[in-house]
Amino acid sequence: MNSVLIDTDLLVLLIVGATDKRLIDRHRPTKEFMTRDFDELCGLLDDFDEFWITSHCLAETSSLLKHTDDRRAKGLLTTLATFCSNARESCLPKNQVLPDPNFLRLGVADTGFVQKSKRVDLSITVDVQLYETISRLGRNVVNFNHVRAAYLTA
Repeated sequence: MNSVLIDTDLLVLLIVGATDKRLIDRHRPTKEFMTRDFDELCGLLDDFDEFWITSHCLAETSSLLKHTDDRRAKGLLTTLATFCSNARESCLPKNQVLPDPNFLRLGVADTGFVQKSKRVDLSITVDVQLYETISRLGRNVVNFNHVRAAYLTA
């Protein structure tokens, strides 16, 4: 199986776009993205059979999706629940995350993401520090901003 792991910002984009593409430039956490970013991300993810999320990214995503009115938040969280029913989840205990040397620099969610990155075929992020950390470890990682740059500067 071909597996992929995506970070919080991209999971938020994926859920917002899947709910309603018109919300991408209206929802505060996704205002930096465009509809094309959602389409490109979906195209990139189509190549994978197994989609992974970490419990920490799931918690962050849930909080970010709620940055709107109650009605819209319910719709976004419903999409998240549906999406996650088909995803695999990695739950890393605090005793594994907190002693990690990356913790003091990256925090809980990103440290857990780094740890999970060794068990998937590809990790995708927009976070430069996270990208550089995973890259230095010799793991397959894509900085989605590099993907975006290809069509934003064309």
